[in-house]
Amino acid sequence: MPNAVSRFFMGLIGKTWAHDSAEGVREAIAKKSFDTLEEKVRTHTQGAARLTDSFAFQPGLVDLHEDLHDAWHYLVAIRSRAREMGYGTLAEHLDAAAETTAATLAIVATAAEATVPGPEVPAANR
Repeated sequence: MPNAVSRFFMGLIGKTWAHDSAEGVREAIAKKSFDTLEEKVRTHTQGAARLTDSFAFQPGLVDLHEDLHDAWHYLVAIRSRAREMGYGTLAEHLDAAAETTAATLAIVATAAEATVPGPEVPAANR
């Protein structure tokens, strides 16, 4: 993989770096995930520690839903393009990713709705 400067200049002329092996892709994904792991864990753990009531969860869940919705549209668009180009296996994987993302969207929306407390149910009616 080229260094950051080479990638920058390649980006200026509309080129990107692509790995020529599945192993290279796995290594790149693992490196990006590992290199930011500690920071992400620390950031999200500290943020979660500041939540004080159910309403405090809501903004983050709404933002997460928006991010997931964007990811779903991206997956659907590139899945369609992969099909157009005849990359059936790639399209199948992207379809599975889009379906999983859609399911996650629904669950996150339900969680966001659950941040609004319901009426108290008297103990005698439980």
